[in-house]
Amino acid sequence: MKFLSATFFSFFSIACFGQTDHADSLRNAYNADLRVISTKFSQTYYPNSPAIYSLNENQFIKKIDSLKAPFLKIASSYEKSFQTIDKNFVPNERRDIEYFFDRIVLDYPYFHENYTGQKAQLSTATQKTLNGHLKDFNDPELLSSRDFQGYVEAFLRHRSSEEVKKKMYKKSDNKRLDAYLNLIPKYFTRQECKDYWQYHYLSGHIEDWGVKNIDGDVKSFLSTCKNPAYNKTIDSVYREGVNLYKGHVIKTYKAIDGYNLDLHIFLPDSPYQKKEKFPVIVYFSGGSWTKGNPEWAFYSCADYAKKNWVAVSVEYRLADRHETTPFEAVKDARSAIRWLRMNADTYNIDTNRIVASGNSAGGHLVLTTAMANEWNESTDNLNYSASPNLLLVNSGVYNLYSEGSTDWITRDLKDKSLVKKISPQHLLIKGLPPMLIIHGTNDQSVDYATAKAFAEKMKQLGNQFEFDTLEGAPHYIWFDGRFSGKVASLRKEFLKKYGYE
Repeated sequence: MKFLSATFFSFFSIACFGQTDHADSLRNAYNADLRVISTKFSQTYYPNSPAIYSLNENQFIKKIDSLKAPFLKIASSYEKSFQTIDKNFVPNERRDIEYFFDRIVLDYPYFHENYTGQKAQLSTATQKTLNGHLKDFNDPELLSSRDFQGYVEAFLRHRSSEEVKKKMYKKSDNKRLDAYLNLIPKYFTRQECKDYWQYHYLSGHIEDWGVKNIDGDVKSFLSTCKNPAYNKTIDSVYREGVNLYKGHVIKTYKAIDGYNLDLHIFLPDSPYQKKEKFPVIVYFSGGSWTKGNPEWAFYSCADYAKKNWVAVSVEYRLADRHETTPFEAVKDARSAIRWLRMNADTYNIDTNRIVASGNSAGGHLVLTTAMANEWNESTDNLNYSASPNLLLVNSGVYNLYSEGSTDWITRDLKDKSLVKKISPQHLLIKGLPPMLIIHGTNDQSVDYATAKAFAEKMKQLGNQFEFDTLEGAPHYIWFDGRFSGKVASLRKEFLKKYGYE
């Protein structure tokens, strides 16, 4: 909850300016009261959001107003006390409360359709209220409010979803970024605000999607932005990203819909004989099929190359870059494995020792390379197998045919059951390659129960696999320092068991 985090941090930021003990105590009391209300809100709203968004607009607005009221009541109860300490504190809290809840309202048409299948538009009265926020878009002081930022992000997200449908984006390799950058000058006329949001989306894109084909966007930003700090950062991270693309082989494995999809191939460092064959490890990045960056695996690829492996990081189509779905990503993953088999002699790849590795959505793609046999690109040479010889899956996604965060995948499908063709739980058969499945019991992104159900079915079918449970572990087990060492150890042992280490 962005409002909650903004309020919690407000105490610390203000306390740094040497406020009195009375002021500190007052803010502590306010935050304590707020935590109680926030907990109640979380327990009511998040588990029930599908039902709430399924209401008609009048019922929905009444429900949101009832959830907002306790927050406004607490802020008002402290207004008199804060008058002599910080007269802007309560008005700013009210402002942030309104922005937090108006973001929920702004999302209503999207989620109402998502949960009910019925299109909805906000009423004229509701839209008029939301339009009142547009005047704030050019107020630089609001850029420090996390709830204001959250509202703007949601606003631009919805606007960009319409923007990317225009013909001008058909050949764009970074559709959503280009849409954002084109929309920002329309709503942010003040230089300081325009610079901030262009920097926000450009730097975010570099981090989450990389630097491929954004040189024009970077040059345009550097030539118009008046903020030296923003310019320095963008120039630095862009150059750093470009440099990461040096020193290894980059090959296009598929050209589709105007996109050239690349494999980043790291070859063994030591001299080798032409007849020598190497195992290959293929990385698929995670990111909920919406974001992902092959650069994330470059360090691991370089490390494996030093151990006489051929290591590969795969670029595949993503929702927030190419406006695609996991259906396209699955085709790309299978095409990538086939390309490696077809070009094995060029890179001295041992086609009997191809390992595929993925985290989260990347883990899903790893599974589908071996299982989604009915889902292939029309240009693929089906004489080459898309299945790796060994699968490594961290916090994978196993069941796409269930209610929850994957509803967007089937949103535009007339037949929702089509998703079963790329849902690992629904594709299980006997005779799959050996696989290692690692999942945490406290995974808030992908329910541990789905991994357990997948493992149980694997066992029933008699497949070779290991299912390792990490008690109390969250979703990002490969990144979290409390569990990443254990994950690395389990992977090493599994590879050794099958003769790869």
